[in-house]
Amino acid sequence: LFVHSLSGCPRATSAMKKAKLSGEQMLTIKQRASNGIENDEEIKQLDEEIKELNESNSQMEADMIKLRTQITTMESNLKTIEEENKVIEQQNESLLHELANLSQSLIHSLANIQLPHMEPINEQNFDAYVTTLTDMYTNQDRYQSPENKALLENIKQAVRGIQV
Repeated sequence: LFVHSLSGCPRATSAMKKAKLSGEQMLTIKQRASNGIENDEEIKQLDEEIKELNESNSQMEADMIKLRTQITTMESNLKTIEEENKVIEQQNESLLHELANLSQSLIHSLANIQLPHMEPINEQNFDAYVTTLTDMYTNQDRYQSPENKALLENIKQAVRGIQV
């Protein structure tokens, strides 16, 4: 037969009797519900902390990218400087080689010219010889004697053929 309400249904009344909860059971459900609310607060707090950590991580990643860029730039600059230094070293070597050739040419050209109070020019006294020559040309007024004038003229003739 057809029943028009739940209260008249034999199956509904037995289900409703089973659904009735004791006070203790209701208290347990309320505690679970309030724990759920507390857990919701904890979850919200944890979500906020996760958001802050994500922001912090994003900032750190941006800083790392900047550092990597700076390091790459510095490495590139260092490489450029090293290449420039190699070029300078090669130029220095070339200039030193040219200077050695000029020194040998000067020694060879002036080998027969004796400066007053000096031995003939050689590699050992080269610097002193050049210093004396520089002094003679810089202070020609002190070297006005005819023999010094002749010596300076001989030196001029001797070094004319040196290509610089």
